[in-house]
Amino acid sequence: MLTAQDATARPPRLPEASVDLPTPVVASGSGRVRVFDLHRQETVERARLRRLQPILETVAHRIGSSLTSAIRQPVHVELMSLEQRTWEEHSSSLPDPTFVSSAVLLPLEGRLVLHLPVPLVLELIDFHLGGDALRQPDRSQLTEIERALVGTLTEVIWNELPPPFATLVSLNVGLVQNSSSPLLVQVGRPGVMCLIVELGVTIADRDQETVVLSIPLTVLLPVLEQVERHQSSEGMDGLVDHREARRRILSVPMELKVAYPPISLTPDELLGLRAGDVIHLGQEPSEGSYELQLVVQDTPFGTGILVEHGNKLFCTVVSKRESGDE
Repeated sequence: MLTAQDATARPPRLPEASVDLPTPVVASGSGRVRVFDLHRQETVERARLRRLQPILETVAHRIGSSLTSAIRQPVHVELMSLEQRTWEEHSSSLPDPTFVSSAVLLPLEGRLVLHLPVPLVLELIDFHLGGDALRQPDRSQLTEIERALVGTLTEVIWNELPPPFATLVSLNVGLVQNSSSPLLVQVGRPGVMCLIVELGVTIADRDQETVVLSIPLTVLLPVLEQVERHQSSEGMDGLVDHREARRRILSVPMELKVAYPPISLTPDELLGLRAGDVIHLGQEPSEGSYELQLVVQDTPFGTGILVEHGNKLFCTVVSKRESGDE
């Protein structure tokens, strides 16, 4: 018989249970163990991303045009590549200090991040102030005045992002924040996957610089779904688009004119007209109701006659031109 002291000294032994430990993932070719992140989001298929390429190319062209107007120098912006990385991976690859601008995209409420290398920022500021940007300081951090000046140019860039998406989804750029370190920017929860859009920027005949736009999947996926829905509806044979197009065409307002048939007057008669003169329309009262012409877009549509209803005049349609008539 066990005493209370024995029970405390020797706890009962439980049967051993076999536990299947997760197999570590080994990076191919490196021989190092890589810990799998359960919070890491899956990437988007490349085929789906290609649907966004024409829209992003339009964004790049619009940014180039806006910067050209802002600094009065030819600016060419082109889409270079699309990659997918977590924000932590991307932010750690950027120089620190540098210049990053982030903005909230409404109504999706996701934060996008734009990285501009400091040498490019200094060139933009110099051109914006009327300089030639031939001599630039060799440093990696902006002053407070320079950060304030480039803030105007980054707003120009952000304003060109929503218009190319206008036919698919209504987007607006919210609060814009500028920082000198990407580590200070919070895009989303840890491990959030981002689409990394690299844009090549060339000012005049200078060397090309790379601007990087980071779009988290929380923003990208809703927009991508709208793009796919729009493109799939365009590719249908079906009756849905045809009926919708017909409904929209038939709901467009058109001007209908009710007019007497034209008569002829000589220049002398026209010049002699005065207020209160009566013009004979060429029909006698005994001939009955006067036939009126119904005209749409200067094209005869039918005929009608005037009728009285109370103290108002109306037009009764007598005949209508058929679609097959010449």
